[in-house]
Amino acid sequence: MKVWSKRQKDIVILAVQGRLDAATSPFFEEQVLPMIAAGDKNFLLDLANLDYISSAALRRLLFFAKQAEDRGGRVALLSVQSPILEILDMAGFTQLFAIFTDQEEAIRSF
Repeated sequence: MKVWSKRQKDIVILAVQGRLDAATSPFFEEQVLPMIAAGDKNFLLDLANLDYISSAALRRLLFFAKQAEDRGGRVALLSVQSPILEILDMAGFTQLFAIFTDQEEAIRSF
């Protein structure tokens, strides 16, 4: 798994590529928790290149969102591919996260 980040206004855009599972979710957490500790609170996860997400990764994603919300921010999702969207929907995550197909629309939502 690879994670790239860039900033736009006060939003951190994180692009995730590959598999987000029990083996890789600790690496993901190592990338984002220092950002939260440094004061970042609004995150847009670009999942266009995410191939797989496991239940372990869903728990980490929920923890990440809770950390952002505790600081007055939020996590939104961008470009979620159909197989991943189905998993998020089955787990009830489509009710917890705003999901966008357009990056500019997503950024305006913050």
